[in-house]
Amino acid sequence: MNAGNILDALEMVDDKYIIEAKEKSFIKANRKVWGMKRMLALAAILAALITFCGFAAYQSGLFDSWLQKPSADPVQTVQSAIEGQAAKEYTLCVRIDEIKTDKEETARIVDRYAGSELAAERGWTDEYLAKHFVVVWAKYYVEYDHTKTFLDDGYTEQYFYLTQDTDTGEWAIVENTSPNTGAASNAA
Repeated sequence: MNAGNILDALEMVDDKYIIEAKEKSFIKANRKVWGMKRMLALAAILAALITFCGFAAYQSGLFDSWLQKPSADPVQTVQSAIEGQAAKEYTLCVRIDEIKTDKEETARIVDRYAGSELAAERGWTDEYLAKHFVVVWAKYYVEYDHTKTFLDDGYTEQYFYLTQDTDTGEWAIVENTSPNTGAASNAA
């Protein structure tokens, strides 16, 4: 087919079909833009919900970060973290009964972490763990305002895992176990 034949064929096509094709093309483009706007709006709503839920979880005590003052003494660091609970708006009372380093638990956890992927991710060599890692055990009593949090009152036993900053010599809590609130029967 040559160019002349193509032009003759195009002249025979009714203009209404060309207009319809243009409109469909415009509608498809519009749908793409509308779909993209819808996706962006959904992403914004999702981000807002995640932020709101995170804030709500923090306020209700689901996410309960430790307010700690790193110290040259790991026991002092844990004590500051537990006492920091008293500063939270949903805490009525905190009383520390006992805090001590636990050498057996430290040795057990160091053996578990030595050479592990987690230790490698955190930059902990076996030598670092041997010299700059300690486990502190604490037993304390805490009472909460249950109009502001769902956390359980009572005697609590908990392990805190601390690492030492090699530059400053200060210990900081890197992790802790979930509180064992069954300690009330042991203390009573």
